[in-house]
Amino acid sequence: MQQHPETRAKSLFFEVGTEKLIELSLASFGLYSFYWTYCNWLQIARRGGQVSPIWRTLVSVVYQFDLYRRISKTGEEFGEPTRWKPARLYFLYLLFTLMPIWMLITDHYWGLLANLMTLLPNLLVNQTINKLHDQRMHFFAKNTELSGLNWALIVSGMIAWLTLMTYALVQ
Repeated sequence: MQQHPETRAKSLFFEVGTEKLIELSLASFGLYSFYWTYCNWLQIARRGGQVSPIWRTLVSVVYQFDLYRRISKTGEEFGEPTRWKPARLYFLYLLFTLMPIWMLITDHYWGLLANLMTLLPNLLVNQTINKLHDQRMHFFAKNTELSGLNWALIVSGMIAWLTLMTYALVQ
């Protein structure tokens, strides 16, 4: 199930189930994490934030700390203090984003898969978003069900993963 328009209008951030975030991020080789980041910036812009969601997503290496900080601050404002610190998660995000680039430059092709590690800090932040959503909008449906497009992404991701593993075994 995708976000209902009324849910989108009242949400503080982009709410997606933890399992769905994991499944779609792994199936898309980490690209869904960029979509998650984009949707959160888009929600901030809808609430009146003077941000460009596309640019903040494209240069997320620079702006991810600001996203984490805003979510942490909002959690504290609504009585859901976070168990994580924005600076620490940003450091992990930065490490898991720059390490694959270094690996690719030095001809370690598995660096592409190391980018999946950016999912870890995003999961902690997503759990805070889900708590805020549950607290403010507990009568609305959660974004946990997989749509047809989500299933297509998962199936194509599984095919890509199997192809990659077969290729690795043949080498």
